[in-house]
Amino acid sequence: METAAQTPLLHTRQRQRPNIMSAPAASAVTRSWSRPGQTQGFQFFAGIDYQNLDKLCTICGLQSRENHYTTPEAHRTFMQLYRSIFLQPKHRLPKIPDLTVSRLHQNTETDELVNKDQDYLNKLLDKKNMEDIPKHMQKKIKILIRILKKLTRAERLNTYKILKIFTAINTQFTDEELKQLSAQILMESYAKGDTVYGNQTFYMIIKGSAKPYTKLNDKLQLVYFDSVYGTTQKMLTCGDTFGELIPVPSQKTKENVLSVVTEDKCEFVKISTGQYEHVKRDLMQRDLLVKEELIQACPFYQQWPKLSLHKLVELIKWKQFPENYVLVKEGEISSFAGFIKSGFCYIFKDIEALVKVPLGNVQSEVKHIIMGKLQEKESFGEISIILNKPFTCTIITATKVELGVISASDLRGLDPVNQILLQQTAAPILGSLTQEEVNNRYIALEKEKEWQQFKVNTL
Repeated sequence: METAAQTPLLHTRQRQRPNIMSAPAASAVTRSWSRPGQTQGFQFFAGIDYQNLDKLCTICGLQSRENHYTTPEAHRTFMQLYRSIFLQPKHRLPKIPDLTVSRLHQNTETDELVNKDQDYLNKLLDKKNMEDIPKHMQKKIKILIRILKKLTRAERLNTYKILKIFTAINTQFTDEELKQLSAQILMESYAKGDTVYGNQTFYMIIKGSAKPYTKLNDKLQLVYFDSVYGTTQKMLTCGDTFGELIPVPSQKTKENVLSVVTEDKCEFVKISTGQYEHVKRDLMQRDLLVKEELIQACPFYQQWPKLSLHKLVELIKWKQFPENYVLVKEGEISSFAGFIKSGFCYIFKDIEALVKVPLGNVQSEVKHIIMGKLQEKESFGEISIILNKPFTCTIITATKVELGVISASDLRGLDPVNQILLQQTAAPILGSLTQEEVNNRYIALEKEKEWQQFKVNTL
């Protein structure tokens, strides 16, 4: 009876809600077969889950002959469950076919012996190539080879440190250039007898040896080594370089070797001209941006126009000073304008004071009083240079300090508009300080010193 009651209800649902069945019926393949418990010859559709469909049709509260309206709860339940009547296709991963290899006269034992001999021979050749490298360098070279074969960002620092060992690398590139190139550096391997050309490429041998083949003479003409040195030419080994970077012709290798012929299996560090140009351009743009940000962060230059700022940026050079270094003395004209990038400085003022000496005598001595500090993103020296006025204080570094420096000659060489702008915006250090304020500062410091000494003696 339950089956007979569900069959007409199923057709009723098909007539009342055609949107449920019409979408899959258009694309589904129709098939006729007998289903247990259903009318013989009933038409079913592939892709429909009829068990879920039966559950969906028996939701309490749906519209039917007995119930003329669908309740909100039944409608909400129906909308949540109606997708479950569609069967989802099962995704099958493609099968990897079994690899069948047919070999004539296959001999496993012979193959194993040949492979073992070949591996031993390769290790022997690698060991022989390593004999030419100093013992204290062999471990570093092996690490470098392993890193360069699959260089990652995490290994950049290790690569940089190892490359710094080689004198040829240090003389060819600056420290900042080498740091950037460590992320882009490549390694190339060559078999014995290969000719390697260094046109617009810089090579350093890290394994094996090679014979110089061609070079550039003083007139930048190509010359073959055999025609000049004959058979007495020197072999290039680990740490030697060849090739050239055309944009910087002054940075060639000492021997001006342009190409080589490998004497055995070799591995080279390679830096191309394109990589080098990209690094130089990137460092230059970054340097200009840092200089511009430093000047604009100083209080006197925050309202300067961009064009005037760029004039100063072009003149700045970086310079480092150690701790307790006298940057400028009181009574002298500063030799440069300084912009503090890192560290800080003390501002000292000289004062003559009467000091007691043994036997109750009193004599005059010059005391240096700390009047303040110059912190990061502050500047000094501009007014002293532009107006040709001596400094009214002494500036001494309290820590290691890095400055952006503009020389006095460059600052005086600015156009009149920017010189007037400097006079209007910059101000001398301790320019409005009176002698009475200096005396009061000295007295306060002396009292503080005596009080600290009294506490130490009392405790």
